[in-house]
Amino acid sequence: MTVNRICPAIILLIFKFALSGCTDVHVNGTELVSDQYDWENHVPFSTSYNPFVLPVSNEFEALPSDKGTVQMSEASGLAWSLRNPGYIWSHNDRGHTNTLFLIDSSSGEIVARYKIDGTHNIDWEDIEVSYGPIEGETYIYLADTGDNEQRRPHYSIYRFPEPEYKSEEHFGKYIHLNDIPVDRIRFVYPDGSHDTEAMLVDPLTGDIFLATKRDVVSLLYVLPFPQPVDELYEIYKAGRFSFREASAGTSSISGERVLIKNRQEIFYWKRKAGESMVEMLARTPIKAPYAGEPQGEAICFDPEYNYFTLSEALNSTTIPRLYKYNFIKH
Repeated sequence: MTVNRICPAIILLIFKFALSGCTDVHVNGTELVSDQYDWENHVPFSTSYNPFVLPVSNEFEALPSDKGTVQMSEASGLAWSLRNPGYIWSHNDRGHTNTLFLIDSSSGEIVARYKIDGTHNIDWEDIEVSYGPIEGETYIYLADTGDNEQRRPHYSIYRFPEPEYKSEEHFGKYIHLNDIPVDRIRFVYPDGSHDTEAMLVDPLTGDIFLATKRDVVSLLYVLPFPQPVDELYEIYKAGRFSFREASAGTSSISGERVLIKNRQEIFYWKRKAGESMVEMLARTPIKAPYAGEPQGEAICFDPEYNYFTLSEALNSTTIPRLYKYNFIKH
């Protein structure tokens, strides 16, 4: 089996035609970069901060609002739906079918379930909604990257257009979708197998970032856009965090803010003008408020920078609850 690297030299040209709003991007008056990063010459960063003494942001309310219970057993990812505003996508991890759950963000109610042909749940660990290859389309990214034993020969990220929730036809039903085109991005790490539970997508470049869980500290890897879908290829190591056991990640759809969480804490970055995603993640973060959950492995932003968390029910007699941390507009 041949493993190739993708040359990034043509990425920017392709991406400018593939995505809308990726040049001269301004978010709240801040200009963000849209030039493709030079991954071929990237030197992985290494951080040295103490994650336990980082300050906590005052941009969010300290305690979350409880939106209600979610009838899922092993929720392992959350993603705000851009095609269906007010709803959140989620999924279970290994041992479950290739099913997406659409959750009402105001109540925690599962309004519909979707089975997507062309996907297979070996160990789905995170989900993100972002932009992708076709202008004007929003995509679901599913990270089939879990590997507790760290011995899988390769991993996959599925990418496909967001399904549309048709309330009258779909409410309360299990919908089988067999007509959605699915990209399967197959890859290997440059340094062996890893268990990875945190994924985020940079909406300004289309790059996919993965943060590992079971290494001594969480490592960061990247799949630069455009990701090949017709070959197994080797991705890039981007850096080394100072925290451990990353279990979920998310980027705001503006590309301006990022959250990565483990079981105990949420780490928070804000992008500076002219800064790439990897340059932002190489800086020392602060923390976002987190009240704690029995086994929290899922997080997502909404477009207004509020964020939601959800726990697994595994090893707990408590049904997991959907929590919302409200952004405070200063």
